[in-house]
Amino acid sequence: MDEGPPRIEAMPLYTNLDRIARGLAAQGIGPDDPIRPEQLFALDQWHYHGTEAIAAAARALDLGPHSRVLDIGAGIGGPARYLAHTTGCHVTALELQPELHAIGADLTRRAGLASRVTHLCGDALREPLPDAGFDAAVSFLAIVHIPDRRRLFERLSRALRPGGGCYVEDLCERAPFAPRDREDASRIVCANSLTSPASYAQDLAAAGFRDVTVTDLTPDWAPFAAERLAAWRQNHVAYARVHGEGAYEAQELFYTVIARLYGTGSLGGIRLVARVP
Repeated sequence: MDEGPPRIEAMPLYTNLDRIARGLAAQGIGPDDPIRPEQLFALDQWHYHGTEAIAAAARALDLGPHSRVLDIGAGIGGPARYLAHTTGCHVTALELQPELHAIGADLTRRAGLASRVTHLCGDALREPLPDAGFDAAVSFLAIVHIPDRRRLFERLSRALRPGGGCYVEDLCERAPFAPRDREDASRIVCANSLTSPASYAQDLAAAGFRDVTVTDLTPDWAPFAAERLAAWRQNHVAYARVHGEGAYEAQELFYTVIARLYGTGSLGGIRLVARVP
């Protein structure tokens, strides 16, 4: 029987979400306690190079207190909170999954950032977005999950003010996947729009973006993924003691598949920066 396409909420990275509360508890922070944003950085940045990557986006987009930013696939809100905390900008954090959205909104409230981060639970292909309502859009390892990327970019081009910038870090296809690898990319990574960098850039251009620049991050991300997996396995006992064996195993599966796909030469990573006229 055909089970249909993989559900995003079943992706191993998005399971065992009590690990956030457990990680805070290990710092002595209770479920209703206030949180300093810095206490979340080790828990809420689910992309390569943590807050360093978000700081690079803020510099590239020249974000400041008057900037209004849209975060596509915001997860539990880590990048949105970091941007708001460090630049003073206002971020609309749009996330499809209700459980991630709820955790993100709670963490933002407890971090004292609710006035600068607005959490929305909705589909980026359908959620109403105001025309020219944002100065910038960002997305970190999320657009790969969205099945109609060109439609998304068309919506973003309308939602950005003239001259507004778009900053994306995501996965891409560097070479054709073997059948088993393609299946794992779909089943474990929930990759619904895994294409070549050129195709990614073409979708931005077709949606009206200009000055599209593409940076190949694979030479950095591939060894990072291998080192992450090795460190994860080395820290097995300590992590499972705090977060539980199930949480450890789910992320080990995800990290193992990602490292293997990089190793085949098929999976890659890219950064795309573009602007609307």
